[in-house]
Amino acid sequence: MSDKASQGLPAGVVRADEWTGLGNEFAGVQFRKVWTRNGERLELYVPRTGSRILLDPMALEVLADQEPAFFTGLIATRLGSHD
Repeated sequence: MSDKASQGLPAGVVRADEWTGLGNEFAGVQFRKVWTRNGERLELYVPRTGSRILLDPMALEVLADQEPAFFTGLIATRLGSHD
C-alpha cells in the first residue's frame, strides 16, 4: 500500500488537512482542504453513503452564488418529492 493510500488520500491529492464536519439529525458531512498538482480543493465526504467530491474554487464560487431555493429543489429531488 502506498504512503498516500495509507493516509486515505484520493488519487491526485498530494496533501490534506485534518477532517472536520457538520451534522444534524438528518445529514452529516466531513470536509477538509486538500492540495492537488492542479491547486487547492475542498473535499467533501458523506460517511453514510461513502460519497465524496473534490470542489475547486470556481465550483465553490458557483455554489456560493446560488439562491437558497436552488438547494431546496436539489433536496426535494434527492428525497423523491420533486413533483
